[in-house]
Amino acid sequence: MLNEHGHVCEGSVENVFIVRGGVVVTPPLTDDVLEGFTRATVMHLLREDLGQTVIERSIDRTELYLADEMFLTGTGAEIAAVTRVDHRAIGDGRIGPIVSTLRTRYFDTVYGRVAKYREWCRPVYAGADEALPSVKPTSPAVRHAAAR
Repeated sequence: MLNEHGHVCEGSVENVFIVRGGVVVTPPLTDDVLEGFTRATVMHLLREDLGQTVIERSIDRTELYLADEMFLTGTGAEIAAVTRVDHRAIGDGRIGPIVSTLRTRYFDTVYGRVAKYREWCRPVYAGADEALPSVKPTSPAVRHAAAR
């Protein structure tokens, strides 16, 4: 989707990220994007765990065609690689190395397999009658995991 200025702002309830020249780019909140928990979690993991440079700036539609990699994030989409835009391959038309590594790290994190982020997760109980412990969300991943 494009905003009123013609810049890429998001998918339908998903945040857009592209990778160009090893730099991850996503539209800023001022481009009318969804300020999502998954977006914040992904940006944190990219920067802190994967050592990637993440820049928030406007993205022109034509930049999508030149991207090395592209992906969408959101509560429902989680992390979805985009391999084609307007019938044009993104990169080599397959999931790229940054998106692939990010997906692994993201799922390890939200499923509680990364010790340093385990506090982001909250237990989910099967019985509706069981009282949930009082847990104060401390990160975007906590709220995302709770919404799952």
